[in-house]
Amino acid sequence: MKKKHWFPIVLSVFVPVLFLIFYSNNYQIDREQYEQFLLSEFEKIPQPSDEQLADLPKPTRPDLAAIQDYFMTLDPNLQRVPTERLKTAYLQTQAINKQKSASVFASDVEWIEVPSNMAGRTRAFMIDPNDLSGNTAWAGSVTGGLWVNNNFKDNNSSWQAVESFWSNLVISCIVADPNNSNTFYVGTGEAQTAFTIYRESSGVGAGIWKTTDGGLNWELISSSENFKFITDIEIKNNNGTSEIYAGVTSGIYKGANHQSEPTDGLYRSVNNGNSWEQVLPNIKNSNTPYAPADIEITTAGQILVGSMRNLNDEGGGTILYSDDGTKDSWSIYDGYVSIIENSFKYNIPGRVILASAPSNPDVIYALYDVAWINSENNFKHSRGQYILKSTRKGAWNPVSIPSDGSYYWASIGWHALAAAVDPNDENTIYVGGLDTYKSTTGGSSWHRVSDWTGMYSGATGSYIHADIHKIMFLNNSSNEMIVTTDGGVFHTTSANEYNPVFAQKNQDYNTLQFYTCAIDPRAGSNIFLGGLQDNGTVRYSGNPISFNSRVDGGDGAFCFIDQNEPNIMISSIYYNRYFFFANNNFESRVSQSSTYSGTGIFINPADYDNNLNILYANATTFLNQNKNRLLRISGIPNAPQEELILVTSDVNVPFSHLSVSPYSPTNTSTLFAGTQSGRLFKIENAQAIPNSTEIGDSNFPTANISSVAVGSSEDELLVTFSNYGVSSIWYTTDGGQSWLEKEGNLPDMPVRWSLFHPYENNIAYIATEMGVWATEQLNEVNPEWIPLSNGLPNVRVDMIKLRKSDQTILAATHGRGLAYTAISQVGINDQNQYNENFKLYPNPAENFINLRFKTEQARKIQLQVYDPSGRLVFSEEKFNVQGLYTKSINLADLPKGIFVVNLRIDDRLLSKKIIHQ
Repeated sequence: MKKKHWFPIVLSVFVPVLFLIFYSNNYQIDREQYEQFLLSEFEKIPQPSDEQLADLPKPTRPDLAAIQDYFMTLDPNLQRVPTERLKTAYLQTQAINKQKSASVFASDVEWIEVPSNMAGRTRAFMIDPNDLSGNTAWAGSVTGGLWVNNNFKDNNSSWQAVESFWSNLVISCIVADPNNSNTFYVGTGEAQTAFTIYRESSGVGAGIWKTTDGGLNWELISSSENFKFITDIEIKNNNGTSEIYAGVTSGIYKGANHQSEPTDGLYRSVNNGNSWEQVLPNIKNSNTPYAPADIEITTAGQILVGSMRNLNDEGGGTILYSDDGTKDSWSIYDGYVSIIENSFKYNIPGRVILASAPSNPDVIYALYDVAWINSENNFKHSRGQYILKSTRKGAWNPVSIPSDGSYYWASIGWHALAAAVDPNDENTIYVGGLDTYKSTTGGSSWHRVSDWTGMYSGATGSYIHADIHKIMFLNNSSNEMIVTTDGGVFHTTSANEYNPVFAQKNQDYNTLQFYTCAIDPRAGSNIFLGGLQDNGTVRYSGNPISFNSRVDGGDGAFCFIDQNEPNIMISSIYYNRYFFFANNNFESRVSQSSTYSGTGIFINPADYDNNLNILYANATTFLNQNKNRLLRISGIPNAPQEELILVTSDVNVPFSHLSVSPYSPTNTSTLFAGTQSGRLFKIENAQAIPNSTEIGDSNFPTANISSVAVGSSEDELLVTFSNYGVSSIWYTTDGGQSWLEKEGNLPDMPVRWSLFHPYENNIAYIATEMGVWATEQLNEVNPEWIPLSNGLPNVRVDMIKLRKSDQTILAATHGRGLAYTAISQVGINDQNQYNENFKLYPNPAENFINLRFKTEQARKIQLQVYDPSGRLVFSEEKFNVQGLYTKSINLADLPKGIFVVNLRIDDRLLSKKIIHQ
């Protein structure tokens, strides 16, 4: 539980007055001190030079999203993000889930996943050894968990999530035991982004998961729980004994060091992971073992390890090798360490990625990432700087690096760097960084075989999403190859050709990382918008999300669908760059050349006044430019007019949240604005000359306000905070004159968004680090919060939006795409009565489903049936229905899967699922 405010029960007449005076002053000092701390942290944000940005050709900056999330979630007292508390929160969530089975309130909410054929970052891939056809594959997303596909080569075969409720969904690697094909090991934690603050969009790991029945059941290996980041797992078959090798590192994640225990190193197990021994030697002039970036076992059984820098910036740029993998058996090659350190510019040894030739185990390639620090802004920039080749053990010589293309081949080599050698030709090698390159001359020459810009041009064949993480040949074939990227899985059967043809294999591999979402206001509509990490903003309208769904590029930020004129849509990318659409056609924009583009923060808080067609957004930057100001854009969508407006005078940090009141007086805008230090303002007349009143409470935590939900009037507000270590939920029914904490039984975790039920004022919903939670006891002193996990994984949810017309909630998850659910207006006490009168059978169904509903009073009835893709396949509306209402619906020509049946009785909505088989 989080820390709560407790006050003395009995005090003298004078002490309360003195206490209030002191507390009021102390409140101001504490909040101002925290703002100064944030400002000092903002000054540390790396500002890349033009030269450095030229090496980052993609229009995405997830580094800044990560930094922003750090400020949103750090514990204000610890001044770091205590991600170790997520395990405690997970255990509490599991305990609550076990107790909630009898709760009609929780079980009534069932989430429907929005289908997607776009995917997110994937580092792990494995062909199932139990499928002799080679069609069954396993893939691991770094925020979306483990997935399996029984025929990944078939575009009609879907990926299936293996387990949605592991304590950790950050998958880094997977391997099968060569001596027991039913035993797999899965490593967690993404060290490649944890060490460098550039890109913290995944997380710390929780050790190694294991299955002994081919993936049906999994358990966390207890002896590995203190391994924070697993970079790789490989298994050597030593005469029938399986020797497991796990690369274990530490990292900086969200402002804190996460040290693997007992140390970094290569951990060896010969008893199926029951115990481990660290076998690598110490870094020279150190008492700490090398940190492995990559493990390679040659066909001759030699074990090689490429190193990476540790928390002390030591040990990078080194190759270690051993024939038996035991302690004190290692040879070290660090010949390029001194070459790198004596270089004029790129002088910091980074990680080393290895690839051996299956046809000749003496041929090994090594890719070197090298960094340098700009002394003016402390920005650490790295790239793939060298490729070495060994043709006999211990002898390494440089070969050329790819040079064709309009940008550097591996511009963020600490994050994206991969290689694989043709299983039948030691001189044919593929390497990847931003794109994929091929050499048939042992590295003396290269040509580019993929083009990430195809995501914008619509090119096929050569398109592979940017940032290459794994390259592997399949079935010992020179033709068949897999490439995994920030955009999922890509496959070719022509790898031996000069220009191979690649195809996406992301059917329903729904691992997208959403920041934001918006929902069409019309009842039953399946039109949604969502802003994505590295994939722009997408519009869903019934067909699975694909690149054809994109409305803009870059990193998608806040987006809106006009709730009065749903033909008007707004998308954005970072720093207040907006695009306006009408009837699905682009109308105008506020883009990079705009006067106010570049204001605000990365995924910049904003809200839209649907009545006046005015957008309001934070304008204050991390460097405190445009202090106390909002950006106001009127004239949407055809003739946007921008201006900055001053809304207060003494806030020293950016606004962290904006909400437009649905109860604004006619022709005016009333806003609620929260800050990163926990101050809350009501801003009236925002469309003209704003008038601001601070309505927060001195008991509010000094923390980031993540949302303000408006209830039945402007007097009823729910305010959430997204930091660890604070009371996250506060409630008022008098417009802010008094506030009540509503933390209840909620675990200590970030709360990112909130909603009121549109008709039941004691019900509220929140988006958290572990899914969506709700309470039906908001009016009680200590409300009980319940996770709404039916169909929604154990995943971070950044935003939830409500459609009042049919009580539909849309959730934007950061790792498992979009999901939506219908919430019933029916009160909890009479829910059972309505469910008893609503019958749907048979279930499962083959050709027909039958519906029965009995009502004693004359009612209006609306029936809607949605297929597994969310497409409306049947609808009917009846008036003055009394007695028994029945309907038989033919499913024979409809797809197989889970159908959703919505039945609205007057203004009350019931929803059930049925399986069509």
